[in-house]
Amino acid sequence: MLRRALAVIAALVLLPAVPVQAAPAAPAAPAAPVAPAAPAPIDLVGLDFQVINAGSGWCLTSGLTELPCARTEPYRWRFRPVDVTGKLEILNVRTGRCLSMPGGTRTTGARAGLEPCAAVQSRRWELRDSLGETAKIENTLTGQCLQIGSGVAVQGSCAGTAGSRRWTVRVLSVPIPGLM
Repeated sequence: MLRRALAVIAALVLLPAVPVQAAPAAPAAPAAPVAPAAPAPIDLVGLDFQVINAGSGWCLTSGLTELPCARTEPYRWRFRPVDVTGKLEILNVRTGRCLSMPGGTRTTGARAGLEPCAAVQSRRWELRDSLGETAKIENTLTGQCLQIGSGVAVQGSCAGTAGSRRWTVRVLSVPIPGLM
């Protein structure tokens, strides 16, 4: 399931094409080259996931708690690739906000938050260390992994294979027929 979800995400990561400009009618003085703007994250609209804690088998909710899984919006997440290196924004469908480590705190045990999606490293995540159907969700700024502590989402060490720091990503819907 995790491999299929990652394959779907990878297949849908498209970099925008560079626009073709028409040749000028008359020769012009050479202009200084302008660097293209970085593309915005691609929102894979319609491709929703459940994020399931491997230790409990329960789903991450919009309240950043874990509860028995359901198919409603508080349990739906979208993975928005931000570049070709595998970094993601993890957007909650109900709130329209992204999973974050507020203020970029590096404190072990700090509670995760939901903040407006923006090009901020504390809101960037990677799926790491795939083991069977599970992987770790690592914050790219803090280097710590999302895990469950006392029923809420916190960050902690990525060491080991304990279930509370491992997650299964289950595809709930696919916007393109035939992919599942």
